[in-house]
Amino acid sequence: MKYRTLTTVSAVSALLTLTGCSGYSGIAAVQRTAEAKDDIPAEIGSVNPKLRSGFRFLTEDAGVKYYAAESSDHATACITVYPVDEPDQWFTGCSDGITGDREIVAISHIGQPTVKLVTTGFDTRSLESDGWRKIHSNVLVGTVTRP
Repeated sequence: MKYRTLTTVSAVSALLTLTGCSGYSGIAAVQRTAEAKDDIPAEIGSVNPKLRSGFRFLTEDAGVKYYAAESSDHATACITVYPVDEPDQWFTGCSDGITGDREIVAISHIGQPTVKLVTTGFDTRSLESDGWRKIHSNVLVGTVTRP
């Protein structure tokens, strides 16, 4: 009986250790100390009050700035797209239930490129071969949405 209990406890401990090692740890780019460049433009206002303080500037490409944020448990993430020359054309998108490497959200707005936010470490080769252009380890852009 002692042997069976010890074996069961060892198996459960090993399973918990493996589960802990393979847990999703979020988007690395937003897990840094905020800097002045991370302030989202005033035109955007409060996209999601729960996430606002967590927005981080990711990159700028072709006159468009990209910001991302995530919840403290990494289960919810948002991307905000801000065209510098057309500030009224900003848009944002969020997703929740994030538990591992995947496409988080794809968003678009008329006159702006379609954008995908992906988790850190997500294999984007298939997306890139389909025509998506990687501008940041977590951001891919597609074609411009036309009316």
